[in-house]
Amino acid sequence: MKIYAVLLCLMSFSLNAKVMMISDIDDTIKRSHILGYMTGGVRTTNPFIGMPELYMAFQCHAEETKISKKFCLSKRGMVHSNKRWVSYVTGAVGRLQLFGREFISRSKFPTGTVAGRTANLSTLNFKAKEISEIISTQDFDFILIGDNGQHDVAAYKKVTDRFSSKNIVTFIHQLYSVYEEDKAKRGVKLAKGQIAYLTASDLALEFYARGWIDYEDVLKVSKKVFSYINSRDDDIYEKVIPSWTKCAAFVKSYKRPSVSIDSQLDDTLKRIEKRLNSLCRGRW
Repeated sequence: MKIYAVLLCLMSFSLNAKVMMISDIDDTIKRSHILGYMTGGVRTTNPFIGMPELYMAFQCHAEETKISKKFCLSKRGMVHSNKRWVSYVTGAVGRLQLFGREFISRSKFPTGTVAGRTANLSTLNFKAKEISEIISTQDFDFILIGDNGQHDVAAYKKVTDRFSSKNIVTFIHQLYSVYEEDKAKRGVKLAKGQIAYLTASDLALEFYARGWIDYEDVLKVSKKVFSYINSRDDDIYEKVIPSWTKCAAFVKSYKRPSVSIDSQLDDTLKRIEKRLNSLCRGRW
């Protein structure tokens, strides 16, 4: 896949901007299977491989020295530059929220606030309301990360439409098929402008293209993804691509972001993409 070099100054986000990431949990960073049997919903150490490292790299990216960055990483971002923030918004209610909070801690994601839904609001309305309140009170650029299982696509579109003057970019974990005959298990088609991702490596490349992480970070994440996805043991590679993932449509339409990379990273990404072509074949 040919890569075109671009000037990062042409990106809509300033490299020196304050950036806040607002992330869903289930099926976004956690292998939950919300449109299936919620088999991973109560587990607390089942992240999609590479996502904790990617989130930590983002949280600690703005540190001014290598020592302060290392310290930030060692403390799960509890002490970090005010230019980077991570918050979590989940549609889980009641005691299920406790699993989300424990998941963030035990799976080694950055420490951050976890806002859970109250029973009197639908997931769609809760997420749109909660995220809108954050955006309206904070002077940041924003990253919204969710999945195409239920309500993230619509909630994030509602938010970006409302705050059209803000710098907001949306990434959606494209796990579910929009062609599924069973409506209860059918995924949601992404809204215009939303960017699909499938693995932590392609999301990391998107972050790198926008200056949110360093080259070493995207290479580290990609190497870890490859080490798992290249396994012939399904218990291992399914930590990247679970058996229930319908990923043929993503693979068919995927195009890397336009950013210059070296041969080492290019080779790693090509190996991941080749393996995805194999694993996702027929998964419509």
